[in-house]
Amino acid sequence: WGGKFDDELDSRLLHSGRGVLSMANSGSNTNGSQFFITFKAVPHLNNKHTVFGSVVGGLDTLQKVEEEPCDAADRPVGDVRILDTVVFINPFETDLKAYLEQQAEKEEEAKKEKVLKRKREEEDEEGGKDWFSNPAAAATAKTTTYKDGVGKYMAPPPSKREEAKAKAAPPVGS
Repeated sequence: WGGKFDDELDSRLLHSGRGVLSMANSGSNTNGSQFFITFKAVPHLNNKHTVFGSVVGGLDTLQKVEEEPCDAADRPVGDVRILDTVVFINPFETDLKAYLEQQAEKEEEAKKEKVLKRKREEEDEEGGKDWFSNPAAAATAKTTTYKDGVGKYMAPPPSKREEAKAKAAPPVGS
């Protein structure tokens, strides 16, 4: 990496116990490649060092590192090496997956809205255009009133006599 990067402090990520992984720094926004693992809660480091993970397995190994003798500068006398690590949950992959799913949902909704809008426009072109775009035509159109009260503009069902006439009449065009 080679450079320093800014702090990424989050009030939800605290030095609250054993096994917290945090960036070592020499002041604000001076994070490099060094990190440390806590052996206990160290609240005085909150909002000074970026927490980026925690030990979720191998606490017995952490115990052995803690028992390693230290010099006057509080550094281990013997070599302490990390030979293997495993990332159980990568928040960037999880966030990316959620983001991509959200984008796909938005695109699907936009497609549905576009189809619905096109359908509404087609319906407007087919009928109702005289009323909406030409109020004068709507005002001159004759409205038939069949009765008083609720449903006064609805045509009553045909009487039995009218139905019989319609059945007896020869089809138009024969």
